Formats: sequence, structure tokens, C-alpha cells
Amino acid sequence: MGKSYVLSVEFGRSMSMNQTDGYFIRYYINWKTSQKIWYSVSHFNRNWIRNTMPSFDEPSLKATFNVTMGHHKRFQSYGNMKVQAVLPNHEIQDYVWSVHEVTPTIPTHLLAFSVNNFTCRYSQAASMNPVRFRTCVQSADVRATSFAAQMAPQILEFLDRVLQVSLPLEKIDQLVVDDFPTEAMENFGLVVYSSKQLLQREDGQMTKEKLQTLHLIAHELAHMWFDNLLGMDSYSDLWLTEGLAGYFKSLAVDHLQSRTGRRILLRYRESSMMYESQVGGISLVPLSSNASLNAERQLYQKATSLICMLIGFLGNETFYDGLQRHMWQNSFGSSTPDLFWRSLQLASEREATFVKMWDVKSIMDTWIMQSGYPLVTVIRNGSEVFLKQGHALNRSSSQLWWIPLTYLIEGGSLSKNLKPKAWLSPNSHSIKLNDIVPRNQWILLNLQAVGYYRVNYDELTWQLLATTLFNDFRSINVINRAQIVSDVLFLWNQKLLAWSTALNVLKYIIDEDEYEPLMAFVVGWTNGFCGISAENSFNIAKWLGIAAKWYAEFISYTFDKFVVQDPNQNLNSLDYPD
Repeated sequence: MGKSYVLSVEFGRSMSMNQTDGYFIRYYINWKTSQKIWYSVSHFNRNWIRNTMPSFDEPSLKATFNVTMGHHKRFQSYGNMKVQAVLPNHEIQDYVWSVHEVTPTIPTHLLAFSVNNFTCRYSQAASMNPVRFRTCVQSADVRATSFAAQMAPQILEFLDRVLQVSLPLEKIDQLVVDDFPTEAMENFGLVVYSSKQLLQREDGQMTKEKLQTLHLIAHELAHMWFDNLLGMDSYSDLWLTEGLAGYFKSLAVDHLQSRTGRRILLRYRESSMMYESQVGGISLVPLSSNASLNAERQLYQKATSLICMLIGFLGNETFYDGLQRHMWQNSFGSSTPDLFWRSLQLASEREATFVKMWDVKSIMDTWIMQSGYPLVTVIRNGSEVFLKQGHALNRSSSQLWWIPLTYLIEGGSLSKNLKPKAWLSPNSHSIKLNDIVPRNQWILLNLQAVGYYRVNYDELTWQLLATTLFNDFRSINVINRAQIVSDVLFLWNQKLLAWSTALNVLKYIIDEDEYEPLMAFVVGWTNGFCGISAENSFNIAKWLGIAAKWYAEFISYTFDKFVVQDPNQNLNSLDYPD
């Protein structure tokens, strides 16, 4: 006790172009001289720092890093922190030592450095603590960084204003490199992007490529708070920071491109539900270290969808209160999902959000520990409405969830308040609603599709919804129209809904003019019935959205194939797909 020890370890490794992890080298061709210009860059996520130096590389084991880079004087050094001094190297002529400021306490996977002679474009965020941006790339491409240099400060300012937790950063460098192994890496103060993802033409138009770049920048900058400032104790809990980053990315993108954020969230929900239906369900815990890139992406999209649901039943005020206090208490420390739930629980008690016997951890554990998602079935008996839950993908499963129930009765107005009117719990698989619903009026569940579940109505309610959609589809919120379309195609594919009922509900789609329901139809049809992968189904929907006129033609053609049949054929024989 009271003693300190110094451990010195000799370590060396050759840098190679063949590496895609650790600390490696790349080059570009100078367009004037045709010479190779070499540069170095690091990529330590998750435990690849061990290829560069001996280290403890679990995220809970954090340290400050004092980085000094030796390099030729014609290059410059980039790191997590700014360079505070450049000193001469007295042993090697024309070489210098770039001494960086000491980092805050960070895990090893967020450490980063690079030596290069890139050209930079400068911009600044007017956040609570002003942050200077440098967006740097080989000189021939610097004009193509204009979009990224303009958008990054605006995104940071928005997130800073929304989260009310300032970043202890004076600068953020955005390095653009060729052949980077991932789209981007959110190192603390030094974000590295693949050139294919960040460079955009200066034409003043918002293209789909620019929108993708905007999504990527927003996601990486959201990680400055979720993973950098607030880190997890274990890699198996990264789904939480990824889920939070995905949600706040959608808000930031929506701030800059109206209505785009809701499309991100809807796509995440549809994509993860679709993936789960293909593999029989996934659970967020435990997170396999051997999961494929696609499986990880689906896990993180499910996590974002569950964060949306969490915010829905807590309410914005309670959620932000708990989140901000949690970040203030755990900045540059290690957190866990249970600690996060506890912060939200305390906030909910301050706001009296819940009945005292309920708690956030108990609710969320049913969603993160169990695979798949529930199907809520509506049963009507006169003006009484009963709801029951079951596993949407495995009818023999005994899994039950805490399900927040929001609903609207025909003739009512949609409120921005999405707090639940009732709950289905693991203690009982069915409940009776307190509200009376006249037989000639529909009830619509899961408002704004905030809940991560599907809904199957009784035959009468499907008929009432179909009539409203056909006569005045805009009277139902666009996100709920997308949810209805998605649920109908899923239920029919799973042999839980008759062909005639599905047809009756979907016949309105030819007149639909909003992206979200059309996307749900295209994706549900191409994936569920044509066997096309979820990713390619979304690509088809995206392409149709770009070539807007083709949406109508595709829908019309597909729907004709869907409904055209021999008038003498018995409709009952078409009740379910083969």
C-alpha cells in the first residue's frame, strides 16, 4: 500500500498496407507529380490496440494518454487532443516530436492518431464550449469536404442544445482516408471516415449521397456523448450507446432535413423486425463477440427502436431529466444498463410517471433479455375491447412482455403525448380496456408505431380501418398507415390473416402518396413474398423513392398481381399464402 510501480515493456511491430486494424499505413497518388504520398492512421475498435502496444483493452479499464508522435517535419500529427508543442528531434535530421495534450480518461478503443500532410477545411460550432472543426483530406479532394465541414458544426450545436451536456473538447478533427476498414470510427476528438462516405460534390443540391453522409456524420458525432463521454462497462453493453446514438442521430438529421428523422426510425424498426422474423428473433443480451456485421447492425437498430419506445412511455421530460443526471454523474466513467435504468427510475419517481410498483428495469428487461417481439391481438365483444399478447414469431413460446399500450378511438384526436393508457404485463397475458368503443368505430393501437410490437385486429376492426383508409386515408397518421401496411403483410405471410382481409385493407395503397406507407408496402412485399433480403428490399424502396413516378407504377403492377384472379375461383382458397 502507498507504493507505485513503473512497468516498462519493449514492443515493436512493422507497419503494413495490408493491415486494416491497429496502426497502419496508406498512400495516395499526387495528381501533379504522380508520386506516392504515404500517411498513417489508427483503428483500435474494439481490441485492436493490442496490435500497436501492450494494453488492457476492456472498455471499463480507462486511462489518460500522453501521446507524442515522431515524424518528418513536412508532415503533421493528429490525435485525440490538439498539439501543444513541436520539438526538434536531435537524433534524426529534419524530424520532429509533436507533443499532444493529455487526454481525459478514455478506453483504449477511442485512442487515435495519424501522421499525414492532408489539407484541411476549417469550421466552428457555437456550442456551450465552442469546438473547432478541421475536415482534412488529400489536397486534391479538399473541395469535396465542403458539405461535411458545414454540416458537422450544425449537428454538434443541435446535440449540445438538446442534451444540455457540454463536451470537454476544444477541437474535433474529421480525417478522410482511402480504404478505411469501416464507414467511420468515432474516436474521441478525431473521427476517421472512409473517403467513399464523406466526400461530396459542391452542387448545392441535397442528393441521396449527401443525405447518407449527413446520417453518418450525425451518428459519429452523437457518439461523442454516447460511448466517449458516457461509456459502457463491457462491450456486451454497447447496444445501449449505439441505441442512444441512433436515436439522437435521427433527431439531428431531422433538424437539418425535415421529416427525415422519422424515416430513419421507421426504417430501423421495420428492418430489425424483418430480420427477427427471418432468424426467429434476437435478444440484445448477451451480445455475441462473433456476431456478423449485419447481425450487429440489426441489434443496434432494435436497440434504437427500444429507446424510442422507452422515451414514449416515460415522456420527454422524464427521459431527459434521467439521461442528463446520469451523464453528469458518469462522464468519463463506466456505466451499465442497470445504472441507466436506475437513473431513469429516479427521474420517473420525481415526475410521478409510474405507479410505484412498476420500475424501468423490470419493463426493459423483458425487451432486452428476450428474443423476438410480441403480437398484440384485439378482441371485441360488443363495445368492450380485450387485448392479449403472445410471441409474434413463435406461437408456442411462453415469453411475455411489459407492453405500453397507446390507442386512438375513431373520431378522437391524436395527441403528441404518447404515454400509455394501459399496459400488458408478464403477469397476465390479457387485459380489458377501460374505454368503451362503439361497434361502428375502429380502435387503432400503437400510435406513431412507437411500441416495438405488431397488432392484429378482429375482423370487424380490420373492415372499419379498411373503409377509412379507402375513403380518407389521411385521417390516419402517416406512420400508423405504414404500420398497418407492414402488419397486414406480416400477418398474412404468417397465416394469421385471411387474403380477403389483407386485400381489403391494402387496396387503398394505389392512392397513397407518402413515402413511409409506400416503403412499408414495397419492403413487406419484396422481402416477405419475393424472398428478397431485407437490405435489398430497402434498396428497392429507396430507388423507387428517388425515381418517384416509378412508385405508382410499381405499386399498381404489384397490386394487380396481388389481386387479379379468376372471378370463378373460390376466394377462400386464396386465404393464405403458400
